[in-house]
Amino acid sequence: MITSLWDGNEPGKTHGRQRAQIRESGDAVPVPLASERDLVRLPGPRRHLDRLERELKSGRSCVWYFPDPMVNSGRAELFLRELYTRFEDPIPVPAAIPRLADRTGGRGSAVGIPPQRSTTPVGEGASARASDYFAFWHDDDGFDAEDPYGALLSSLATASASAPPPSSHHGKGPDIASLTSTSLGERLAKELGVTGDPLSELITRTNRPRNDVTGDDDSEDDTRPSARPLIVVRGWDEDSPEEIGRLLRTAHATFRNEGIAAAYRPCFLITARIGDLPSSAFGVGPSHDHVTLYWWWRVWTRLDSEVLLAWRPRPNVGAAEALLHRVTDSVVAEVCGPDVDSALALREAWTGGDLDSLRSALSGILPSEAALPDQAWPRRMSTAHASAPSAELREAWSAGAVDSWDGHVRPVLGHHLLDPSSTELRTLVCHAQNRVLLPLINEARTAFIDLVPGLLRKEINLDYFREQARSQYQVRKQLPASPLVELEVADLQRASRLLTLTTEQRRRLEILCDARNHLSHLQPLAHGQLMAVTQALISDWVADDG
Repeated sequence: MITSLWDGNEPGKTHGRQRAQIRESGDAVPVPLASERDLVRLPGPRRHLDRLERELKSGRSCVWYFPDPMVNSGRAELFLRELYTRFEDPIPVPAAIPRLADRTGGRGSAVGIPPQRSTTPVGEGASARASDYFAFWHDDDGFDAEDPYGALLSSLATASASAPPPSSHHGKGPDIASLTSTSLGERLAKELGVTGDPLSELITRTNRPRNDVTGDDDSEDDTRPSARPLIVVRGWDEDSPEEIGRLLRTAHATFRNEGIAAAYRPCFLITARIGDLPSSAFGVGPSHDHVTLYWWWRVWTRLDSEVLLAWRPRPNVGAAEALLHRVTDSVVAEVCGPDVDSALALREAWTGGDLDSLRSALSGILPSEAALPDQAWPRRMSTAHASAPSAELREAWSAGAVDSWDGHVRPVLGHHLLDPSSTELRTLVCHAQNRVLLPLINEARTAFIDLVPGLLRKEINLDYFREQARSQYQVRKQLPASPLVELEVADLQRASRLLTLTTEQRRRLEILCDARNHLSHLQPLAHGQLMAVTQALISDWVADDG
């Protein structure tokens, strides 16, 4: 993935000198990341969160899979925070204390700090707000004062100031297993403020009237059950996938046997990477009936990129330049696909131009070497439209190398687009130009057709004009002439000698005809052609008359 060197909230102009120095050194230009506020407002993530919210509120437990880079970058935590705000009182389970040895296989060995809630049982005090669950390093010493593991974490953090412990791949480090043996069930019970079975406590809370839970004396007549508890477990902070799977299976069976209606049944949300919680941990294969799998797949769409770019408006310009900017933004969105951060960087680095200038801008925002291996991705529509990456794509998806974007399986932006012998970049640019320009060319065609009867030369009738507008294919196949409203731009240009046109009208028709032919044959328009087409499209056919 592309590395960011500054936050998206800072203006890019401040870092112009830094970008120039980096470009000279051969490294990647810093990428201004999309701000958290923007990301959670985009339509694709909101739609994904809406589906997950409905599933959880219907009483189904869910496992929410993220690719590794989203977890490592903190983006997964961002969207989890956003989901938290949609529930009345979610219960995050504190993380297992990791061993000093790197248990992530080289993805970082820092000691994780688990988010903590107050250990005050519900009913004895006000519950913490969802937004407070994540303010777990606000104290001066960096740790929540109510963290039951605070002393141990403080000692570990102090020890980490010295040389880092050896990785599990290079030898055994100090083993503190005796200090990290707290099971998931025990930590859940501690979070609930009980010492016994946490599932029994969840059943008790589910059956307890709402006024007993809130402690509100003014609502004595309200005997509705309390809001369904939502228990959140971060799989990447756990050491035992089997324990997570066992908890899900046991909870499902227990709640069902207790006869708790689905509308009030406590549910679990497990966030994980594939390596944190493989499907085998559920014990019943991929067709389990007690948990729904959600994947960060098919989330990003072209609309997300276009909205994100639209939130960064360009200065007011003339009509032709505004249309050129539309084409440029469409190219940026198409080329970058699901990588919205790269879309912001490319939009800043490239203001339009030919393929060579686009490749140059891409090389400026990419690392000096390909960060991801080039592979041949399946392009089947069923794979792109499925709710989860297929088995053949799962490893690449987990590494953040591939995603489903607008009905296509798209590799992450990479060096394969910089190969001049490859046609992929040219095809993407042509698709983007087609999306913006073809509807406008069709509108210009329709407007010109309305004028044709009045532009015919005196000795020419409309039927003869239609006959002369036939293509070589129609003539060869002896096909009848098309109705006037169905004539293409090329047909109109072919018979334009039979019309009384001004020089500018004839030139405009020729420009639109050439552009239509290029785009139809997947040949992107050069910058000069784009400027001519945009000028032709913003001009009225009858503006030259008089």
